[in-house]
Amino acid sequence: MSRSAEFWLHDGSIVLSVENTLFRVHQTILVNHSQVFADLFSLPQPAEGDETIEGCRVVVLADDSAADFEDLLGAIYHPSHFDDLPEDADLDELLEFVGGILRLSTKYIIPALRKRCVSLLTARFPTTYEDYLALSPRPYTPSMVKSPGVTQDSTPPVMETHSTVIFSLASTPPTTAASSTYPTAQPQSTPTAQPQPTTPPPSHRSHSRRRSSHHSRDKSSTKSNKPPSPPSSSSVMRTITLAQSTNIPLILPYLYYILARTSSPRRFLSHSPTSLSWHQKTLVLIGRTQLHAAELSLSHAFLIAFEASPSCLTPNACRASRGPMVEWAMLCTTGRGPEPLRPWERWEKLGVCERCVGHAKGRHERGRREVWEKLPGFFEMGSWSRLGKTQEA
Repeated sequence: MSRSAEFWLHDGSIVLSVENTLFRVHQTILVNHSQVFADLFSLPQPAEGDETIEGCRVVVLADDSAADFEDLLGAIYHPSHFDDLPEDADLDELLEFVGGILRLSTKYIIPALRKRCVSLLTARFPTTYEDYLALSPRPYTPSMVKSPGVTQDSTPPVMETHSTVIFSLASTPPTTAASSTYPTAQPQSTPTAQPQPTTPPPSHRSHSRRRSSHHSRDKSSTKSNKPPSPPSSSSVMRTITLAQSTNIPLILPYLYYILARTSSPRRFLSHSPTSLSWHQKTLVLIGRTQLHAAELSLSHAFLIAFEASPSCLTPNACRASRGPMVEWAMLCTTGRGPEPLRPWERWEKLGVCERCVGHAKGRHERGRREVWEKLPGFFEMGSWSRLGKTQEA
């Protein structure tokens, strides 16, 4: 057994044994934070001959990680603990920082710390449609797919393109058809936040597993306006596992959505240390099929079954436009996964009047909102209200 370098407090009143580490802390502080600790410490005092260290009672906490417990104590004893999380931390860093605190604040019922950890996760993974809109990615259009030899300025005028293009409505038409019949613009690469080497600042808590890694990043040099890099499939699966083990079901639908919308299901189907169970993977695949159907019937129905506006002044011309079907065919040829929530904004390509464009925008927005409302059901999780009640229980 080794004594914790940070949390062996000489005026501590109780010793907690976690794995191979001893923590000497203040019983009253733990009791004030947790009813579980209050009940645990109210058990009868040790009989003569039971283990004590320097006059302090020793309590063994089974099934806990010493590193997690040190993180929990750091959050309890240091009010500024959460300030050490960099503003531009990626998902892996966030999980490393809050994982242990969340697990133990849930187990020992420490509401304030659990609430702080949950808020950090829900800031990344929306639980309402309004939150999703605030975090919504840029619109997905065919111009985001590379077409060799085509520049941004080479996209032909709307009516010219629509009069010559040949397309197929097959579910997975050849990718080459898109580049040969409908020239597209080369995408602009999305910058991702790159970690910059810095000199680790001194820290009186530098030995802590997670705090050391975060203290080693100088905030003044890493603060950036760039958003965190998109999470990898393995990071999303880690988050799902953490959310399920700590009763945060409200973030699960969007996490499953992230996996299901990937262009290559092999990213989450392959086995790895962070893999989901086969039952969970099956739910992702079921949801993926549901998302494809939702694009057809809800979010992108305005392209597949175009409707002229009731106030359209040129209904025959707008109904005859090939624009909507061409745009849907282009989406089908990009090799993307289903993304019924992503906003579509190539309205000028529809080749219809402004009133019909406004009508289509309304259908698109209503469809996206309906997709969001149905999202938990796509992955057999019930409804948003049911998930909320489960999380509050």
